Amino acid sequence: MSTSSPNNHEPSPLHATPPGLYRHYKGGWYEVVDTVRCSETLQAMTLYRALYDGFGLWVRPAAMFSETGLFQGKDQARFIRHDPATVPLGDLATAIALITHLQALALSQAIELDTALRPPPPLPATCCGRGCHGCVWESYFTALRHWREDACGLLQLSAVT
Repeated sequence: MSTSSPNNHEPSPLHATPPGLYRHYKGGWYEVVDTVRCSETLQAMTLYRALYDGFGLWVRPAAMFSETGLFQGKDQARFIRHDPATVPLGDLATAIALITHLQALALSQAIELDTALRPPPPLPATCCGRGCHGCVWESYFTALRHWREDACGLLQLSAVT
């Protein structure tokens, strides 16, 4: 019985994109799931999921995912990896991305955060939109920081310094 591949050569090693939480230079949040190989070209492809709207899965050449270039008139990375333990919380898109990422990470470890810890804080429903001192959003982000700290502790994630 032959154990070689159909074309009798081993594909080159993958240069993996580390799984984690990433932000695109245009502002969208994504979660890298894995690095996979294209069956036709054997090219390394980054498999990632949008952390907004329909949460769809996407694939992009790994080299393109990790490239730096001139985007929106600035020399910058296409995607920047963020530590979930330290990503600044101050907008709804980041909050949703963080919660979704930590819940997915927990499920990959067979942990249901809502029962092992507690559900994340509910979104405020009473904001008047006037930017009041002591706005309900300030309380929400404070509660979310505490939930994140507890979730990261449970998942044994620590801030990278």
